[in-house]
Amino acid sequence: MRRFARRSIGAWLLVPALGMASVSSGGTRGVPAGDALPCPLDAPYDGGNVFARIVRGELPASIVAQDARVMAIIPLEWERPGHTLVIPKRPVRNLYDLRDRDLVAVMAMVRRVATAQRRALGNSGFSLQQNNASNQHVCHLHVHVIPDTPRVPRVRASRAEMEAMAQRLRAALPAR
Repeated sequence: MRRFARRSIGAWLLVPALGMASVSSGGTRGVPAGDALPCPLDAPYDGGNVFARIVRGELPASIVAQDARVMAIIPLEWERPGHTLVIPKRPVRNLYDLRDRDLVAVMAMVRRVATAQRRALGNSGFSLQQNNASNQHVCHLHVHVIPDTPRVPRVRASRAEMEAMAQRLRAALPAR
C-alpha cells in the first residue's frame, strides 16, 4: 500500500510526524481502488487531529490571522512562499460538516489572506485547494491559499521561516 498516492501541498507531512494511521474505505472517484483514504467522508471527527490541537493551543502554529470562527496559519511544507491554510475553529471534517455561517467566515478569511499575499509578495494570482476525503490528509476542513509566487519548496520549514512569513503576511492584512 502506498502511504500517500499524491502529496497534498501543505499538510501531508503533519500526519506521519504525529503517527496518525490511514484508515481504509471503499474506492472513491480519483483514488485507485484499494488505496486507503486517510479521511473518509463518513468517519467520525477526530478531536486529536493536528488542526484541532492547534486551535486548542496544544501545538504551536505560525498564525497569520484569526477571529472567533477561523484561523489562518503557515503550513510546515509549501511549494510556493506565502502558502497559507485557513481552518475553521469548530470541529469540521469536510465541506459537508461546515455550517453556512462558518463557510462565509472561512471564505472571508481566504479573501483577506489572498489580499495580504498580493500586498506582501507581489503575486499576480492565487489558487485555492480544498479536499474532501480524496487527497485530504488532515481530517479537519482546511483551505489552501496558494499564491502564484515562484516555486521555492520547503519541506519541514523551520519555525523561524514560518514565523517570518506569518509576520510578513500579518503586516499586509487588510482591515476587516
